[in-house]
Amino acid sequence: MKSLIKLSFLISSLILTNTLRLFSQNYSEEDKRWTRVQVNPDFFIPVDENYKYIENNFTQIHKLNNNLEAIVNPNFRLLPSSASTQSEISVDIHPTNPNIIFASANTTNWPVTTLYGTGLYWSTNGGTTWTGFDNPPIGSNSGDPAAVIGPNGNFYIGYIRSGGGQGVSVSTNNGTSWSNYVAAADPSAGDLLDKNHLWVDKQLTSPYVNRVYDAWTHFVTGSPSDNQVVLNYSTNNGVSWSSFVDLSSSLTPGSHAQGVNISTGPSGEVYATFAIYDNWGTGVYGEDAIGFAKSTNGGVSFTKARIYSAPNFGIRGNLKSTNIRVSSFPSMAVDRSGGPRNGYIYIVWPQRGVSPAGSDPDIVLIRSTDGGSTWSSPVRVNNDPINNGKEQYYPWCTVDQSSGALHIVFYDNRNTTADSSGVWMATSFDGGLTFENYQVSDANFKPKPISGLASGYQGDYIGVTASNGKAYPVWADDRTGNYQAWSTIVSFGPSITHTPLTNTENLNGPYQVSAIISSVNPLVPSSIKVYWGRGVGVISDSLTMTNTGGNNYVANIPGNGTATTYNYYISATDNQGLKTTSPFNAPANYYSFQTIIDNTPPSISHIPLQSIPPSRFPPNVSATVTDNIGVQSVVCEYRKNGGSISNFNLNLISGNSYSGTFPSILVNPGDVIEYRIKATDVSQQNNISYSPSSGFYSFNIIASLGNILVVDDDILAEDRSSKEKLSFGEYNIPLGASANLFNTALTERGYTVDQVSFSSLNTSTLSNYDVVILSAGVKESSIFNDATKRTALVNYTLNGGKVLVEGGEVGYIYRKQTTEVDIDFRRNLLLDSNWVSDRSGASLQIATVNHSIFTTPNSIPTPIAVNNGGTLGYGARDEMTVLPGVTGISRIANWSGGTAANGGIFIYNPNGDTNVCKNIFYSFAIAQFADQNVAKNLIENSVRYLMRDLVPQTKTLNLTVLIEGLFNGTVMNSDSVTVEFRNITSPYSLIESKKLFLDQNGVATTTFNNVSEATPYYLIIKHRNSIETWSSSSVQFISGILNYDFTSAQSKAYGNNLKLINGKWCIYSGDVNQDGFINSTDVNMVYSNNITGNFGYSSTDLTGDNYTEIEDLIIAFINSSLNTQVRRPTGFPSTNISGE
Repeated sequence: MKSLIKLSFLISSLILTNTLRLFSQNYSEEDKRWTRVQVNPDFFIPVDENYKYIENNFTQIHKLNNNLEAIVNPNFRLLPSSASTQSEISVDIHPTNPNIIFASANTTNWPVTTLYGTGLYWSTNGGTTWTGFDNPPIGSNSGDPAAVIGPNGNFYIGYIRSGGGQGVSVSTNNGTSWSNYVAAADPSAGDLLDKNHLWVDKQLTSPYVNRVYDAWTHFVTGSPSDNQVVLNYSTNNGVSWSSFVDLSSSLTPGSHAQGVNISTGPSGEVYATFAIYDNWGTGVYGEDAIGFAKSTNGGVSFTKARIYSAPNFGIRGNLKSTNIRVSSFPSMAVDRSGGPRNGYIYIVWPQRGVSPAGSDPDIVLIRSTDGGSTWSSPVRVNNDPINNGKEQYYPWCTVDQSSGALHIVFYDNRNTTADSSGVWMATSFDGGLTFENYQVSDANFKPKPISGLASGYQGDYIGVTASNGKAYPVWADDRTGNYQAWSTIVSFGPSITHTPLTNTENLNGPYQVSAIISSVNPLVPSSIKVYWGRGVGVISDSLTMTNTGGNNYVANIPGNGTATTYNYYISATDNQGLKTTSPFNAPANYYSFQTIIDNTPPSISHIPLQSIPPSRFPPNVSATVTDNIGVQSVVCEYRKNGGSISNFNLNLISGNSYSGTFPSILVNPGDVIEYRIKATDVSQQNNISYSPSSGFYSFNIIASLGNILVVDDDILAEDRSSKEKLSFGEYNIPLGASANLFNTALTERGYTVDQVSFSSLNTSTLSNYDVVILSAGVKESSIFNDATKRTALVNYTLNGGKVLVEGGEVGYIYRKQTTEVDIDFRRNLLLDSNWVSDRSGASLQIATVNHSIFTTPNSIPTPIAVNNGGTLGYGARDEMTVLPGVTGISRIANWSGGTAANGGIFIYNPNGDTNVCKNIFYSFAIAQFADQNVAKNLIENSVRYLMRDLVPQTKTLNLTVLIEGLFNGTVMNSDSVTVEFRNITSPYSLIESKKLFLDQNGVATTTFNNVSEATPYYLIIKHRNSIETWSSSSVQFISGILNYDFTSAQSKAYGNNLKLINGKWCIYSGDVNQDGFINSTDVNMVYSNNITGNFGYSSTDLTGDNYTEIEDLIIAFINSSLNTQVRRPTGFPSTNISGE
């Protein structure tokens, strides 16, 4: 009975799974209007009743690259509560009174049953204490708060009314009482005025000072402005409002415009920026452009433009395993400080997959220095390593109008695990050219949707405001167990730039400490000191630093003639009491140096080079070199094949890292390069060290078509079954069958192959290979199941590495879905979008006829039978849709019975350049090809195609040939020969021919353009009076180079057709009439010219001395008596085709 129940459950599960998969293929457009806050009774997450919050209370001090100290005070909540949620925070500071700060948030009770609307919070003492309401006196609404303070002191809060229109509430007495106004009437049921922003003209000299501007996206069916951003304004403090002006329809969004942000300029200009969606209807939800509108008449009319465009650059969708919803709505700030950057406009947003952003969400910024007429290219704001898998999102920016400093706040998980996040700021003191990054949250949290609100919602933006050298970031996190509005106060102390003193052999001193010290606020001269001491850990004295001009200061620490340790730090304080030390956090931290007699050589760390083909020469050599006094020089000494030693410099790159490149010397397969690294310090003794400490490192120049890494992830039998599809897997197929096939095929075709399992993959070695192949075969679950390694592989390919991914269930595992496993891996390595079908039993069909992958060097038939391997064949193949909107991504093969536009093989030619290919994805298991020879041929073709830009297009021949008559046993009279390359099968068609000049050693080097890499040819030498001579077997250009020496062995010529002279094998001389034979006809021609005393460059002058004489006659006579003739492969035409 139990068995029957289990069977019944399994059948039911299979039916349900396949039904869900069927429905998942039906396209349903996502709702554009996800910003309205409302209670969602269908989305509840259980609350952990046992959670207890332990509060931090510490100050962070961040040393910035410009040597300012960013002092981040302890985090605090604006209005702490365990019975409410606060999210989507907006904040502003009074334009003339920095003690007054006003903020707002979307608020509910907790656990969520009631929507309050927009909570209101304010401080009148510079953020030290706050008051306000979660359940506001203005009544309930649908959120989207936009808080702003006018120069007249009015608090304004904009929001979506409960009926979907636009509301504005105003307080004229710092929050004591409020008045409510309608900025835009409620639309009809089902329509919405969405994603609003509110701003006030704050410039006292503006003709429109105190004018209030409101903007939103007009989702109103039947309106000419449906799906467009619109704006209206109020001239009486929000009481009444003008008709709206359409800002985006003339920019022709393919779908809609959304996420408007407003600001004003120093002369009353009105600016609006917003995101544009062009491809929403195709299921591509990322933002495609940034729109911008400008008014110079107080919002009456606007000029509009698309100021940035890149298909699908945005991140709209979901992040993290908790599926929080995110977007690339822009945030804007304008410099009205009256300083050197007055009028600059800054716009920031998150971006992914489009430079300068990497494969994960990064914050980018553009700026205009001319009022929006022209715009810079985007720059990356966050400074963590690019493509590191870390996510930055929801940026907001502001300008401190007292100094022109630009501050940007955003969520950032660079210092956390993937499921968590902190809050960071980036500050620019040079107008958005460079940025200082530092964390402002003193605790991290795990972003997750707020239970009871819309799916994915944790708040759609955060905020920051600044004034008088202080910044006030605000954000929402749930470290307390419920989402709360958090903030901190960031202030900036003096800047100290100093290069620390290093160890010295000067025992007597003095030791000059130099620094550049500046400050936003005036410095206190008596506070600018060097605190120092003598002995380990001792700080016992101080010296006031002397100003030597500008911001330059010096002080001299005295010596005492002994070998000892000195410790010191620098301190400076401004008139606001803000102190900076160098190093930061002194005296707990301090600088130290020693006065010593140095006998210690440098320390060298180096990873030895690996063997490479000629095409990868010259390689780069890098090393880390340290010394207790200092490094004078680092050189690499090297030799080829045991010859004389040469050297080249390794230059300092940064810190202790040195790097240099081998000179461009001629190398051939079989050569051995030995090298060592030599470092010399700056001591009086010039101490020297070597790496290795004795002998040399060495690497070989190998005759290989390329270095390939095959990564096998088909290791465990239990992973052959799909937990999602409840399949039983293909257990009759050997584990690693596809990976082993890759290895075998490429090894047979002349490649050097390493094979490792995915679990043992060391991603730091990826750059050692020309192509990396990720093979999953028929594996159906836990495929490439290491996010860190996947990120490294994405980074590898984004930096130019070539990757081929294979597997019949890879596409399904990494398909586009609501909860994506790894969107960056899918987009960058799989090149696909949606999973369509397993396409069981289908054959692979060539869709792009005559593509090189199907023709070169092997002809691939179509269709190609692909075995299921199991009952259902889930692991054998996947039908996928191609990733849209990326130039250069295409599908070149599809499936029988499938949709023609969908794919089975996807390739990526960056920017559409077909000479370069970075990625190939086989959405099938290659080992399941019914014809394994076809599988091997496709593998070879694919790798050849991936490497086409790595192989030199011009091929180089290094040839050695000696001509019997011209060679005296030591050297040869120089002469020209004709070199031909012919096909290796009858009729041996001519591919390319070139005349070249042999030197006295019989050596010549030349290039060819029509021959192909790794393709077999016969090499033929023709000389004006010698026997045509063929290579004994086929030859190939490997890595663009062919070395061939006919003189080294008789077997180098077809039919052993060479003559030994003084230890060297030479081509027979005497075929004067070039008929392929040396016979009496040739002897008589030489004899006749000898009798007549022929002189000059003649075919009968076999020795090359410009005379036809008895020596020439003897050579012709002897070779005639040997019946010497040309030796060619069977089937070569009997007629002389030398003129072909």
